[in-house]
Parts: sequence; C-alpha cells; structure tokens
Amino acid sequence: MRPTSRASLLRVFAPLLGRVPVGHLGYLWRRMRNEKPHRFAGQIRINTFFPPYPSPAFDRFCEAVAARRRVPFSVYLAATGACPCDCRHCSYGHRRRDALSPQQALDLVAQAKALGACTLGLTGGEPLLRDDLESLALAAKPEMATIVFTTGCGLDAARARRLADAGVDCVTVGVESSEAAAHDAERRREGSFAEAAAAVRACREAGLYTALSTIGFREKLDSGELDRLYDLASRWKVGELRVLAPVATGGLAGCASTMLSPEEYRRLGEFHVRHNCRRGGPAVACFAYLESDAMFGCGAGYHHLFIDAGGEVCPCDLTPLGFGNATAEPLADIWTRMERFFPAPRRGCLMRQIGRCLPADGTALPLPREASEGLCAAPDPGAPLPEGYRRLLRNRAR
Repeated sequence: MRPTSRASLLRVFAPLLGRVPVGHLGYLWRRMRNEKPHRFAGQIRINTFFPPYPSPAFDRFCEAVAARRRVPFSVYLAATGACPCDCRHCSYGHRRRDALSPQQALDLVAQAKALGACTLGLTGGEPLLRDDLESLALAAKPEMATIVFTTGCGLDAARARRLADAGVDCVTVGVESSEAAAHDAERRREGSFAEAAAAVRACREAGLYTALSTIGFREKLDSGELDRLYDLASRWKVGELRVLAPVATGGLAGCASTMLSPEEYRRLGEFHVRHNCRRGGPAVACFAYLESDAMFGCGAGYHHLFIDAGGEVCPCDLTPLGFGNATAEPLADIWTRMERFFPAPRRGCLMRQIGRCLPADGTALPLPREASEGLCAAPDPGAPLPEGYRRLLRNRAR
C-alpha cells in the first residue's frame, strides 16, 4: 500500500462530470480531504465504502450515482450462520444458524448482481466455514467487488491463495482488542488473536488487500484503545481500519445503553478525520463519520441490503427487520416492496431510533415482516436529506 494524492481523485470521479450537480461534486471533493486514498495492486482505494478504482464495480457505482437510482450499492450475504466464536456483541445473535445450499447462495449472488449491486460482502457467522466460498466470490465478478468478513479462523496460506485466485478484493479481519488476552475473552475462543494475526499475514503474503475491523464501544473510545488498535493495524501493515459503532442488535438486542451518545459519535468522527489527515499508516473508515448527517447518512434499505443465511432480507446487517425471504420469492420483489419504508437515505441510524423497541428476551431475529413494517415507519417526504445526498437528489422525484 502506498499513498496517493487527493488530486488523483479527480480522475476517479471524472465519469460523474456533467452528470451530477456541480455542487455535489464540489461537496465530494471537499470531503475527500478527510480520507486517505492509497494505491494497492494498481488500484486506488478510498476505503471499503467504495469499490476500488478502476474496476467494473466502480464503473457500475458511478452509473447508479449518475442515474440517481435506488440501488443496493452493497449487498452483504451471510454465507453461513455458524461460527467458532461466541462474541457477546455478535450482530448475528438470535438468528437461526442456517447455511444456504450452494445453489441457493449462487442464486442470491446472481439476484444481487441483477439488482445493480456494486459490492458483495460475504459474512456470517464465519464465512470461511464454507468450502465453496470462493465460488460465490467468482460468481460476483466482474460487476461486483467482493469483501470477506472473517474472524481469521482457518485462514491459512492455502486458503488465502484460494481467495486471491477467486478475485476477492478485500479480506476484513475482526479484532476487538490490541491485547491478545482481551481479544480472546471477547471472542470467547482461546487463541483467536493469534488466528487473526496469522490470517492477516497469510492475506498480505497472498497479495490480498487486508483490513481490520472493530466495534467502537465507548470503553475503547475513553481508554485510548481505538488508538492502540490503529497502531496495531499500522504494525500489521493493513490498508484500512474499519470502526463500527455499537448497535443494540443480535447479542446486544435490548441493550440500548451500549449505543453511543451524539457526543460519542462526534468523537468517533474525530478519530476518523485525525488519522486520515496524518501521513502514513492505514486509512480509517469510521461509520459514525461516513454515515453521519454531514456525510451519507443511513443507507439501510436504500443503498445497502443484508441477506442472512436463511434467506431473510433485512435493510442492514445491524437492523434485524425482516421484509421477506429471498429463497421463497424474488429478491427484486422484496427490494421493490421495501421502497415504501426506505424511499431515500435517512439522517441518523435507523437502529438509534428503534433499538429500544427490540425484545431483550432472546426472541428469534429478524422480526417477522408484519412486526418489522410496524416498527419501520416511512420517513417524512419533506425530511432533510443527509448532506451527501442533498444536492444529488434535490430535484429527483421521490
């Protein structure tokens, strides 16, 4: 990985010139000063929020932006619900531990591609438990970039080479502490920190773009642990550190107190900007910043979609609201039906609004369609859009 100038992004976004409002391009250009674009294997990476450039996936992304279409830029598919770890915060908690059949999984990848998705995230559970994971990554090509989200369990040199041969664009390894003992305790799996470290080494040696991911709990924010994790990411020479805000879902369903205050969200945003504005080190993709009102807001159900290992379709992997099962009806029909509730990006994470309404008694997730639709009121048509969309969608009929 090597840095690239912000000026190089002029070429990246050139396909949008004359096709989107000048004010929108100006907004993007100004906001890029808070990112750390870098080169890897002949491509420019902004962060994993965007497909790599150049690529057919990035071209597809630009076409969807120019057309102002409601398209799932990213579709995350839980390849399996099984996992060797038992994390208390697991967003997959209280879901069935199904595994899609090979044909079902391939069919869902094809349906996601047909919807216009630009990025396919293969998650779980632990997706590497699937021997056919590489076939799903291959099926996504060339239109979709692929990200594998893993604990690192079982990711040795041979598996890393298989992922590279399948054209995987990024492997993201979850790390919950810079200290091995604390990480293992959070995973409730002895040796999981060593597995994560070995996985990162294997991916880098195989030529795979590699990122670390962590949950930005307030304890990490207050103790300086996030900075120590950034230092770890630097030592491990990964391209990016992804920081997700905690959400009261899955294993944390009913634990609304774990969600951050507006001030804590602001501090996570400062973490994003501070490290991206420094020379050297990996990029930071902090979703408290990227999905803030000043940026792109909450794209759940509008530019993002999650399908669990049982085929249940949800607006986001952190929003356990079910709107139909894609093994029983076409994904396109479910996506169209969801537009009533997700006609535009929202200001504020949807789960910050409804997280307190999720049951804390171990109720199976996602919630059934009727309950989900009851919780998820459509936004006011006159509600202000996130700044990242205000100019782009201002004159679009909604």
